[in-house]
Parts: sequence; structure tokens; C-alpha cells
Amino acid sequence: MKYIREKKVRFGKNFLDVDLYEMDDGQFTIEKRAKRKHISPPHILAANDRHSRNNLRQLIVHNFGAGDYYLTPTYAGKPPPLEEAQRQCANFFNRLKRLYSRYGIEFRGIYVTEGGRPKEDGTHTRVHHHIVINGGVPREEIEKCWQGRQSKDDETRRGYCNTAVIYTEDGDRGCERIAEYMAKSRTKGQGKGLHRWNGTRNLKRPVETIIDNKFSKRSTAELLELVRTQQAARQENTEALRRILERRYDRELVDVISSVNPITGRVYISARFRQQE
Repeated sequence: MKYIREKKVRFGKNFLDVDLYEMDDGQFTIEKRAKRKHISPPHILAANDRHSRNNLRQLIVHNFGAGDYYLTPTYAGKPPPLEEAQRQCANFFNRLKRLYSRYGIEFRGIYVTEGGRPKEDGTHTRVHHHIVINGGVPREEIEKCWQGRQSKDDETRRGYCNTAVIYTEDGDRGCERIAEYMAKSRTKGQGKGLHRWNGTRNLKRPVETIIDNKFSKRSTAELLELVRTQQAARQENTEALRRILERRYDRELVDVISSVNPITGRVYISARFRQQE
């Protein structure tokens, strides 16, 4: 018998992500994952990328808000390769931890590194970072930590670090916009370089719950039928799907993605909600 598995992730003050998976009674057994033999197909790569971006977005919104900082550090000289850029940013975080400890504040932060792809001439595409950290320390001292002490023989010269205060005049949405920007698709950026993100270990994790068989048989059939519609009627049925989801979760639906697995034929729905204000 088919049923729907519901995975809910609550984060921040007003946000909820919901993943709905089509399941059947024969899927209760969990088997050990086999050793990878083939390259993952495009739809799996796209799904993995989407989950990674969602995890990053959830962590940022859940841990940061008004009064925290958004940083854009740069390099003045030759752009470093990706591994060196990652090392530079990790060392920057270590200096920030020591700075924050002098103020009696626990440091929290997340950084995203983009670029650094090798080119044919032996150089690399220009690497850059996007960082969000908690506030409480003067911005001038934070920017000095990025420059730090540099060796004269070091070709990688750190430039300036622009620090902006996160203002959220309309709730958490200011931080949400920053999170969306930092979590932009790796797939779109593959032509320019790689995309990595890391965070401190003390980040608070969003609340996650998984429930099976919460949907009635009628609701399950209705949802599955809407997603399995022909492409010609896609737009009309997407609007119907949005109405069903907003009514069920009593929240503003920000975005919804629905798909049918090309191998198993099972339906998947990913919905993002914001609490109506």
C-alpha cells in the first residue's frame, strides 16, 4: 500500500521545510549501502546539490539574524587555488575565535568558498569567500583579523574585508536573503569553479521530524495524481498543489518542487514555507 513519508525541518523563528516521499509497505527494510560502482546520474546529482543548499540555508537562518555580520573578504594579489583559499579562511576563523574569546563571546560562523578552478595556463579562476558570523565585536577588529600578518614570500596577498551588519526589518527575511545568496546552486557555478562551505562546530541544528502515514488515502492519491500529470497541464496542477500544501500547513508557501523519479517512478515533493505574519 502506498503512503507518504513526511520530513519536516523547523528553523529560525518562522521557517519550515517539508519533504514528501512516496513510499510503500515494502520499503521498511533498510539495507546496507553498496559500494559505489558508477557515476551518479544527473537527477541524483541535482537532488544532492539541492539538499546541500537547503542544509546551508537552514543553518544560516537558524543561527544568525539581526545584528550579526555578513563578510566579503578579498585577495589583493594572485588568486590562490581552492585548497589554499580554504586554508586561509580556516585560519581567519581561528583568529576570529581568539578575538571573540577576548570579549567573552562564543564565536559562530559559516563560510562559502567559490572559484579556484585550474585553468589551462596554470592559473586559477579568482577565488572569493562569503561569510556570516555572529555579532558583538567591533567590525574594525574583525577586518584586521583578515589581513593579519603575511609572509613577504607569500604570493597570496589578502586584501580588504568588507563587514556589513545584517538588518532584518521584516523578521528573518534579511538573513534569509543572505542565506539564499550563499547557498546558490553549485550546478550553475561549475563553469566558473567549485563551491564549498564550512561552519563552526557549535552551530545549532534545526529541529527535524519524520512521520509516516500521516496523510489519508484520499490525500495521498490526490497529491500523487497532481504530480504525475501531463506537462501540458503542469502549471494548472502546480497551483492546485500549492493550495493543498498551504491549507495543510497553514503557512505561506515560498517555493515548491515536485518530480517523479525516472527509475523508481515514485513521487517527491519539496516545499518551503514561511510563517504568515
